[in-house]
Parts: sequence; C-alpha cells; structure tokens
Amino acid sequence: MSGDAGTLASGKKNACTLLTSAEIEAVQGEPVNETKASVQPNGEMLVSECLFHTTNFRKSVSVALAVPLSAKPSALAPRKFWQRQFHKSDVEEDKMRAAGKKAQKPEPEDEEARKPRRIEGLGEEAYWVGTPITGALYVLQGDNFVRISIGGVGEESVRIEKSKTLARAVVKRL
Repeated sequence: MSGDAGTLASGKKNACTLLTSAEIEAVQGEPVNETKASVQPNGEMLVSECLFHTTNFRKSVSVALAVPLSAKPSALAPRKFWQRQFHKSDVEEDKMRAAGKKAQKPEPEDEEARKPRRIEGLGEEAYWVGTPITGALYVLQGDNFVRISIGGVGEESVRIEKSKTLARAVVKRL
C-alpha cells in the first residue's frame, strides 16, 4: 500500500479502516485481535475485504467495500451490481407488464425468506440478505456499497440491529 493506511495503492478506501476495534468491541463484546485484508478486482469493481478477528473467532466481523475500478464517471459498476442484485425483479416485472405477460408464479417459501429485505435509514439504500442462520447487511452510499456480516449471534433480529450499528459508523467514513 502507498499513502496512508486508510487507502489502497490505487487511492481507494480500505475496508479495514471503515470500523475501529472499539466500535466492533462495543457491538460484539469481544476485542479485535487482528485484521486480515484482501483486495481484488471483480468485474468493473474493486472489492476491499476485511476480516476483524475477535478473541472469540465466532464473533468476528467481515466488511467488504466495493468501489468503481475506474475513476471515469461512467464506471459506476457498484451501482450496476446494486441494481441487478436488489432491483432486478422490479425491472423484470416492468418488462413483463410492457409485453402484456403475467408475472411468474411465486417462489417457494424458503426462497422467499432469502429475498433482500429493505432496511430504512441507512445510506441511500440498505438491504438485509440472509436466512435465520446467516446474513449480511448491504448499504449503498454514493458510488460505493459495503457488506457487513457479523458472527456469534443466533437471533437474526439481533444480527440485523448489530449490523446496522456498525453500518452507521461505516457510512460516516465513506
């Protein structure tokens, strides 16, 4: 890395600088022992990931930050991904309606449970994606989005609330 520890060699933000150890400890009740960072291009995006290892590994926190790979204003790959991921059914439904066709039959219940659920009050848009066992919070802010996943919590509603707390801190740093 060049520059300060908060940016990658490309000048993009580093996911490991989006949360502090104190913020994670306040939410998870465990201190952070180490952070493990990785960065990789993903299509037209650069994805910086950080695993915050806590004393109790099961309570570790994972944060991923997706930013445009190119500085060109047209390279809004994270927003394109966001649209496909969270608004695909809206686009397909509009196309079906325009073609005079009816929407497909409803999905089975287990698929319904995995559908993204809108979370109000975070970034430009936020969605929880998961099952009762595991999940992640996605937050769109500007041309970037973050994914936050926390471990060590059995109840989904508690995982969502803890993820929202961490997301509020992350959004301030984007």
